[in-house]
Amino acid sequence: MTTPPAQPTCKLLVIDIDGTLLTPGGEITEGTRAAIAEARAAGVIVTLATARRYGNTASIAHELALAAPLILYDGALIVEHPSGRVLYSNPLPDQVAQQGIALLLAEGLQPVIQPLGDPLHEEVWTGPVELDSPWQQIYFTVHAAELRRLPREQLLKPDKAVLRLVALEAPERLRLLAPAVAALDCSWLLLERGNYQCGELTLLRAGCSKATAVAALADLLHIPLTEVMAIGDNENDIGMLSRVGLGIAMGQASAAVKQAARATTTSNSEDGVARAIERYLLRAARTSDSNSRSRSTCL
Repeated sequence: MTTPPAQPTCKLLVIDIDGTLLTPGGEITEGTRAAIAEARAAGVIVTLATARRYGNTASIAHELALAAPLILYDGALIVEHPSGRVLYSNPLPDQVAQQGIALLLAEGLQPVIQPLGDPLHEEVWTGPVELDSPWQQIYFTVHAAELRRLPREQLLKPDKAVLRLVALEAPERLRLLAPAVAALDCSWLLLERGNYQCGELTLLRAGCSKATAVAALADLLHIPLTEVMAIGDNENDIGMLSRVGLGIAMGQASAAVKQAARATTTSNSEDGVARAIERYLLRAARTSDSNSRSRSTCL
């Protein structure tokens, strides 16, 4: 693990989920649980920043006994936990959402539409089953309870704001869409390999990211960004890691992610989150306690 320069007080810890908090097998290690519990006991607010929805993030937050606003949909939504109250939303403009959906349909790709609604009763919208890719079939099976299949005409005119628009396909096919997507007034991200073992193309409101949501949350909590520590592993974490006081990249992260961070920990198969919390937050907190100061410092 690398050692960054000294940092100011750390009051907010933001952790990505997939590839970071979770092991490759999708589990949270006992070491990570203990480190997060100790960070919270030291007075640090611990939260999660993820591309996931509230439903499958709230269960993880509950497992870790977190009581803090959660950053969801790649930064398009912040939801108070456990109440489920929306604190912040940053959806796509209606016209841009319609343009993105029309582009995917014109290319024969199935849109995965994640609308803004009640976080306690989330929905996923999509089109006719014949457009499903094999990877989307897996996704739709996982989210069967939230799935609504709509006719093309209704897809093109959604009656709710759209938080995220996603396509799950072979990466080489999604790469061909890059010029057309880049022409839209939106932020977009193409992952070569997402959580469903395929390419993942995501469209968000222009400027929307985990980084902007972390900044919004820090503002809501009256915490300077210099007093925020974040841990992540993927391209959608780059902005977040570079913007906070101390960004830490997982050991298995790409060179681009590591370059954006100020420190690197071990991989998610080697308790990287626990090691990062221990080294850069808890060790400093203990030192601070020994100096009779009840605050934690990122070193």
